[in-house]
Amino acid sequence: QRYVEAFADIPEIMMNPIYKLSQSPIASHDIRKIALKLNEIYKSDFRHSYSEFFPVLLRIFEESTYDMDYLANNIESIRELVEKDYLDGNKEFLDMSSKFFKLSDHLNLEIARILYYSKYNQQAEDISTKMATLTSEVNKTTQDLNNATKRAQSMQTELVSILSIFSAIVIAFSGGISFLGNTIAASQNSYICKLILLIIGCGGILFNTIFLLMYLVAKITDRNIYAKCKSEDCSGNTCKCNNLTKIRKRLPYIFYFNIALIIFIILDIIVWCLDKWII
Repeated sequence: QRYVEAFADIPEIMMNPIYKLSQSPIASHDIRKIALKLNEIYKSDFRHSYSEFFPVLLRIFEESTYDMDYLANNIESIRELVEKDYLDGNKEFLDMSSKFFKLSDHLNLEIARILYYSKYNQQAEDISTKMATLTSEVNKTTQDLNNATKRAQSMQTELVSILSIFSAIVIAFSGGISFLGNTIAASQNSYICKLILLIIGCGGILFNTIFLLMYLVAKITDRNIYAKCKSEDCSGNTCKCNNLTKIRKRLPYIFYFNIALIIFIILDIIVWCLDKWII
């Protein structure tokens, strides 16, 4: 539809042969038929403006049903036929020869111009695509660099925090061992059940304090210290169990150690009470 106005000045009798020449390679006998048809057109004193053919060639270039190469090759075949006719002295196409040669030259120039500009338009589009890709890659690299810079800045603070916590762990462990040793030394003459109770209490406090500090280190470094829950309702790091079951499944070493401590404390108290009652 967009070519209708552009074609208004070109008679259909002239457009049809051009479109036919653009559809496929034409056999030699068909070339002669088209040449005869063009000869009839030009014998009727047909005149046209060569600028009128540019929209026709543009449509041939843009639509997949036509091909510029077919048109150029078929036009050249007709030209060779007309030249051969003239050289052989037949002069069957004498009336159309000069006008057809001008038409042929013009069509070839327009074809060359369209192909030339389409080539550079394609190159410009390729360059634009590459530029867009490079811009995207540069933006991504810049974002990665910014993230790495922020990460490097935060790592310094994390390292200071981790070193401080590890220092606290060492101090807590050393202090706990020292306190436990002093407690045992001061309680040498105390009742054995009382001594055992003090040792269990100090050991429990020391173990849970060290775990708390390790938990803080894991939080700062964004590490997961939990065991994986194997329940059907749980997936990944998400556990839907209740609080006590969650501790037993996700922190089994903490859970069973503290259960063992409670059992030993209860047994120690029972033994202590029985011993006092018997005495």
